[in-house]
Amino acid sequence: MERVMFDVQTLMEIRKKADEISYRCMSGNRPSDLHSLNSALDQVSRALAMFAEMEIHRMQNTHIACDGQSYIKGRLRIAHRSILPQEEESNTA
Repeated sequence: MERVMFDVQTLMEIRKKADEISYRCMSGNRPSDLHSLNSALDQVSRALAMFAEMEIHRMQNTHIACDGQSYIKGRLRIAHRSILPQEEESNTA
């Protein structure tokens, strides 16, 4: 039996955050601070690497010792905060 590593609600939240990050980065409203963009890129890259690691373990039918779902959600949350304008951040926190 194939293991389920994500629940549907979490996948929908991850997709929403990823879409918002993408939209913010590609719109004219992205932060001008290069550090913020680099931080967001770093966090998204880490989340993607964890997703790949989880898939490798799933395909090899081996156990992964960490909670990849929480890790990915956390990294995307940090990336989202990195590119969110300060006034929006205070309204959504």
